[in-house]
Amino acid sequence: MGNKTKQTGKTEVYPFWYMKDIKNMMDYFKMKGQWHWYLVFNFGLLLGRRISDTLYLKWSDFYYENGRMKDETDIVEWKTGKTVRLYICPACQEALKLYIDKTGTDPMDNYNDFVYGTAQMSQLLENKEEYPEENWKELMMKAIQSHAAAFRKQFKLAADACNIQYATSTHSLRKNFGYWSVKLHPYDVTTVDKLQGIFSHSDRNTTLHYIGISREDEKKLYCDMGDFITDISNGKKPIIKNSPVIPLKAEDFREILSKCWDMAQNGEDKFDGINNLIGMAEKCMV
Repeated sequence: MGNKTKQTGKTEVYPFWYMKDIKNMMDYFKMKGQWHWYLVFNFGLLLGRRISDTLYLKWSDFYYENGRMKDETDIVEWKTGKTVRLYICPACQEALKLYIDKTGTDPMDNYNDFVYGTAQMSQLLENKEEYPEENWKELMMKAIQSHAAAFRKQFKLAADACNIQYATSTHSLRKNFGYWSVKLHPYDVTTVDKLQGIFSHSDRNTTLHYIGISREDEKKLYCDMGDFITDISNGKKPIIKNSPVIPLKAEDFREILSKCWDMAQNGEDKFDGINNLIGMAEKCMV
């Protein structure tokens, strides 16, 4: 069965659930020598932007006029009109250097042009003053959408070749940024809040659903129920996971540990101490 990408109607797509799928996709573009799409794919993973914003990036977003590479840049989002800051991490810089090496592109010769635009996009950019602003924006958006459609086609070919069995599309790259950010920082309770800001979402639940964490949690509920019923059918006593899970900020956790130590040193009653600590934890719940 091939990769399930967007079809007629609204079909939800997901981030890459498995690290091997990310590597296989990257290797596919490398093996094919499709360095243009390789860079678009990488920047989608590393910057977490919409495809329209990714395709609109210019060399001047990554380099100063003296040829030195930037580590951050400001862009204006096409969809929202908001100015947002992108942080250009070392992995982003290395992907760009590889692209330059493989394609022979000179950033300084193309300083004000797109990193991976089309001839139509470049022509519109060069002749911007010849159009009324709204007409120019409409024409540029159509050119970007055409380029995005070309990438979407290549993305699907790559996903099929890599035998990815769940629904993905170019929007998976942006979702992937959020999903794996949470996985990389499991003990940082502010990660989702940061992502909410990056994605301009109105609340945490929207972000959790968007990046696939809610779906993953829902799936776990079904799997746990499956284990529960299987144990019952096999005559085994199911294990009920009834221990409370209380998320705490690191500084609150340190304070509770410190209090625990003080109580032990003072010889406080064990059960009273536990109740006091639980009360502290409940007050500090995130």
